[in-house]
Amino acid sequence: MKYFELTLDRDTYKTAPRLINWYRVQDVQLIKWESYHKLKKRQIYNIEPSLETIFTDIVSFPFLLVSSMVKDTIRLYGDEVVFKEIILLDSKNELEQVYYLPVMQENCEIELVHIMRNDHMDFHKNIPQWIDGRNIFWIKQKGERHTIINLDLAESLLRRNAVGIQLKEVRLTIKS
Repeated sequence: MKYFELTLDRDTYKTAPRLINWYRVQDVQLIKWESYHKLKKRQIYNIEPSLETIFTDIVSFPFLLVSSMVKDTIRLYGDEVVFKEIILLDSKNELEQVYYLPVMQENCEIELVHIMRNDHMDFHKNIPQWIDGRNIFWIKQKGERHTIINLDLAESLLRRNAVGIQLKEVRLTIKS
């Protein structure tokens, strides 16, 4: 199975929502499987005011937010993911959009390597047992959280014309 890191394509979607003062609203340390129950069911975040804001299907900074289409697609695959409702608000221009904060399992034992274009490799070699049967999950590497999806979920999102997603193919191996 092939895997991809899911991020926002900031190069193409420069006017995607940018959260402001987010650190005052949410303790990002709570965004993990062990403490998601401490998160509020619904939060409101202000975004940088702009009439040109394009509400993409994902926001990847400061934490992952997904549109209802992405949330519904993830749910189709049956992964163990909890969603908290997030409202992004541009009060100056009276714009708002509902997003969802997914919370899922995270693994620190897996090494993530981005694949270059002509890199030929055996994708089934050293695949960690932990990811078997998962379509979306987090990997924490060097203090940074990466959202990883498998080929099936990536294709489903692309078939639904997801706006703003960027997929970088990765190889996952057990850290040695």
